[in-house]
Amino acid sequence: MEKVLLDTNMFIYLEDNKVIEDKVLELTKRLFDSTNYKIVIHPDTKKEIEKFKDEEQKIIFKSKIAVYREIQNPPYATETFNKKVGCKNSHDMIDNNLLFAIQRNCANYLITNDFRLKKKSKIVNLDSKVLTIDEALEIFKNVEEPVIKKPPFIVKEYLYNIDLEDPFFDSLKEDYKSFEKWFIKKREEEATAYITKNGKKIGSFLMLKIEDENEDYSRMAKPLEPKKRLKVSTMKVADTGRKIGETFIKLMVASAIEKKMDEIYITVFKKQQQLIDMITNYGFKEYTYQLTEKGDGTFEKEYIYVKNAKPVEEYYPFISLTNKKYFLVPIQEEFHNILFQESEKNYQMSFDDIDGLNTASNSIRKAYLCNSHIKKIMPGSVLLFYSSGVKKAVTSIGIVDAVFNKFDNFEDMFKLVRKRTVYDINSLKSNFKKDKLVILFKLYYSLPNYVSFEFLKENKIITGPIQTIAEINLDKFNKILDECKLEKEKYIIF
Repeated sequence: MEKVLLDTNMFIYLEDNKVIEDKVLELTKRLFDSTNYKIVIHPDTKKEIEKFKDEEQKIIFKSKIAVYREIQNPPYATETFNKKVGCKNSHDMIDNNLLFAIQRNCANYLITNDFRLKKKSKIVNLDSKVLTIDEALEIFKNVEEPVIKKPPFIVKEYLYNIDLEDPFFDSLKEDYKSFEKWFIKKREEEATAYITKNGKKIGSFLMLKIEDENEDYSRMAKPLEPKKRLKVSTMKVADTGRKIGETFIKLMVASAIEKKMDEIYITVFKKQQQLIDMITNYGFKEYTYQLTEKGDGTFEKEYIYVKNAKPVEEYYPFISLTNKKYFLVPIQEEFHNILFQESEKNYQMSFDDIDGLNTASNSIRKAYLCNSHIKKIMPGSVLLFYSSGVKKAVTSIGIVDAVFNKFDNFEDMFKLVRKRTVYDINSLKSNFKKDKLVILFKLYYSLPNYVSFEFLKENKIITGPIQTIAEINLDKFNKILDECKLEKEKYIIF
């Protein structure tokens, strides 16, 4: 969090009884609403207020500035500094002390409406940190919260609208002695969580927290190094069977990338083996543990699992382009609508979508079935899915987990693909073959822009209609990436 020091005149703007100018009002609102900046005052500001002749006004101002954090024991301007910028009187001395505090990094910025102070800042090369109101408005822009795509059955809800007495939270109260106290505190902070419901009852709950380099990790047996992290504060899925856990993985990873985090971490107990199995499949690795007091007053080891949020390891959603095979994979439009719902631009939702019952759409891990006899596809291969029909475009990219093309019976195949394919059991049975090609893959990207059949043909990526799986080379793959405007720096390991 960066500290913003206000000149005394700025406080007079804010705290006197006159109507605040629009620009000052807007700047103040941005600073107060931000979680990235904190307004601080210099002790000399109090000294200036002591010079007020009106005793009542002095008392009022002193009481008002008491809400701001004061810089403790700041260094004062040296004789050399005063000579350089000029010091004719006590007012100059106070201005110089504010400038010197910025030079010594007591705060990151100083905001002033005093043109003389701004002029002095240029002499000591601090003009980029000493800002006029207009300059401050330009720097402290309203930062829009990144829009994280989520399915309609997951709602982002304020904690104060969630009933803490819901039985859903009973297990969390048992696992964490301070859970209720923590939850109430987060309510007061207007925190939000991603939830699903079964009727009026909570079915799943995901709460995320942004942490910076100043976070205290001393409770951990091996403290995490200072970094920007997304913490999974709470994650519980009671409503199993709908692949909501994988949907939560998508949400947390997308959030970490959009908010430019370095890592994501989650804390789990060893009894949560199903959760551990899922998160390790997506690149979370056990790092250390901490002792956590449970509801009954006993302590238990809670393990910290960490995942990179930048493309340094080849785990979802990051890929390396070296030693890879690339394939164009056609899929009928009606099946594309279900399997790659997040790639759809104008999808008409069904009641199943609203209720989260389309598990093939919710999951990251999916299955593709066809009668092709291609032998080149292997784990790690890159699949570019081409939606035929109306779209006639590449819309999505997946990475192969496993390939199967020999089955003794239908049941063996069904175990692999159920809940990960668009086909129902009757369709699967009627089309079953012992040499059916089954590709298990993870959906990595829904492309920002479709890549049309015309582009593929004009750029010699293909020579004719895409009717079966076809291999392409790295150069052609890169042309598709460039055309769809995927932000390579966010996802590709170079």
